[in-house]
Amino acid sequence: MLVAPNGDIFVSEGHGGANARVLKFDRNGKFMTSFGSKGSGPSEMEHPHALAMDSRGRLFVGDRANNRIQIYDQSGKLLDTWTQFSRPSGVYIDSKDMIYVADSESESVSRNHDGWKRGIRIGSVKDGKVLYFIPDPVEKTTGTSAAEGVAVDAQGNVYGAEVGPRALKKYVRKP
Repeated sequence: MLVAPNGDIFVSEGHGGANARVLKFDRNGKFMTSFGSKGSGPSEMEHPHALAMDSRGRLFVGDRANNRIQIYDQSGKLLDTWTQFSRPSGVYIDSKDMIYVADSESESVSRNHDGWKRGIRIGSVKDGKVLYFIPDPVEKTTGTSAAEGVAVDAQGNVYGAEVGPRALKKYVRKP
């Protein structure tokens, strides 16, 4: 779920269910619209697993099972698709428009997304370039590991919420 600066509420639906879409409600909870459908084509989603919004008001949807982030305007119009951030379980965008994308499943869950390393990729929403990578502290596993959720504090420290290990890791930003 994500609350936009104007109070509109976006909810991703479809973690393993028949629906794979984003629902939009106004600040009072009145349903406004939905967009997306199950699949792997443009504007289709398999597991819309994470939502984030940049300073321009673009909605970033982590479409985990399709190994991509789809970027929409707030009306549901597809603007772009990024695959360079791997298999997104969690997405966070800070006030400087840096994007943090947690990948907890590549090469571990049913051999998904072979050749990609699990961890947190950090880049800019301005150009989509991946600038940094925090690797999964567990090199080999057959299940979900590394961060599935991700957040950043005012000092730039990165927090990874690990579902498999049931842990919270803090990655301290070096000056």
